[in-house]
Amino acid sequence: MIKRIASLLLILPLLAFCTPKQEITDEDNTEQQTPDDQKPDEQKPDDQKPDDNPGEEEDIYAKAAEELHNGDAVLATNPNVEKFLQEVTYPDKDLSFTKVLDYYGGFNGKTYNENGEEDPNGQIFDWNHQPNSDRPCSYSIRWKKEDLDGDSGMKLLLKDKLGWEAETAIASEACYVNITNLVPNDSYTYSVTSENGKEIVSGSFTTTGSLHQVFFKGSCRNGRDLGGWKTLDGKTVKYRKLYRGGRMQNGETVNAVGKKEIIAEGIGAQLDLRGSDRIDQSPVKGVDFFAPNIETGGVWMLTHGNDNGNFGKQCFEFIVNELRQGKSTYFHCSLGRDRTGTLDILLLGILGVREGDISKAYEVTYFAPVGYSVSSSEKGSNPTPIFKNTRMAWAYADVAPYFWEMAGENGTFAEGVEKYLLEVAGVSQADIDDFRKLMLE
Repeated sequence: MIKRIASLLLILPLLAFCTPKQEITDEDNTEQQTPDDQKPDEQKPDDQKPDDNPGEEEDIYAKAAEELHNGDAVLATNPNVEKFLQEVTYPDKDLSFTKVLDYYGGFNGKTYNENGEEDPNGQIFDWNHQPNSDRPCSYSIRWKKEDLDGDSGMKLLLKDKLGWEAETAIASEACYVNITNLVPNDSYTYSVTSENGKEIVSGSFTTTGSLHQVFFKGSCRNGRDLGGWKTLDGKTVKYRKLYRGGRMQNGETVNAVGKKEIIAEGIGAQLDLRGSDRIDQSPVKGVDFFAPNIETGGVWMLTHGNDNGNFGKQCFEFIVNELRQGKSTYFHCSLGRDRTGTLDILLLGILGVREGDISKAYEVTYFAPVGYSVSSSEKGSNPTPIFKNTRMAWAYADVAPYFWEMAGENGTFAEGVEKYLLEVAGVSQADIDDFRKLMLE
């Protein structure tokens, strides 16, 4: 059982206030926001614009996400990702096709001319039309102004059935708080109380969905949990143990609020898969940090190393040792595509997740914004919208056949990964066994 209490949680924790003139720093759950990491200075966020009707009661909730009621069942996973995961089934060993490009993803398939008009032949992106499908759903817990306890501040306590809990401080004038990063197929309880002990609002809700996505302020993109996937022997990968995503870097993608969200999520270790020219320390104090200095993904990453040994061995042993200490790990490269995807395939593979399902997990990166989900990560005025992050191309098409070859004609994917870890990477059987025990239920 994991218990985490933090000053700010996995929540989009910034608050809307009853006093309309105060600045609101929360972001809504729209699919049309400009990605923070792409054009941070060109568009004034909606939460910094003055209210049109500052004196009207309804403006109290102007920036709130969809309201959450006691007893609700709500979707945790982004609906675009959920639709893909629910509708698509891939066979094992067959990489001849992909379905992910049929879905509304990280780039909406349209380009625009200088006048903002759709231009099918153009190469100019309208940054205002970037979807945020890598961000999970958000919901608001609300209360009325007359329920407030004078000038007393408040706190929100959120708990789930898995033993996780987090606490956030709320300003005395607040009338709602937004929550996000919810685990699917879970049960939560919530309570908002004043500093004087008065209960403002309380209740419970359940979640549905197929994937535990995470987003940390200001722009830590393409993040998700490895939990929830079923194995061939009927077990389930545990939630809140391993996370993968784009770079978690101080100042560049993680701000002060994001640091508190990371702590509240329960992440205790960071594995940086980038090369030496980009490695930075963890943005969160007290988080264990390791960077083996890896220049590229694919089979090269699995078969090369440095003076400390094979990269596969270094990464796997770091994760196992952190799990033994009860610490969850967030692993990432720059964008969470290739090196991150390679390690993701290995980890889900050794746990016994079906290879066709692992390819679906890999393709979820497509739902991140331009620069993450496409082959060109340049931010120039004319980036080329060529999708490369599919199961048919680069890292997945390189790594999956390698593990199948290791398995032999009649072997399973998991057996191929295990053979790689034992014979190529030099990992011990004890580490493999412990990893499975710690990660499966």
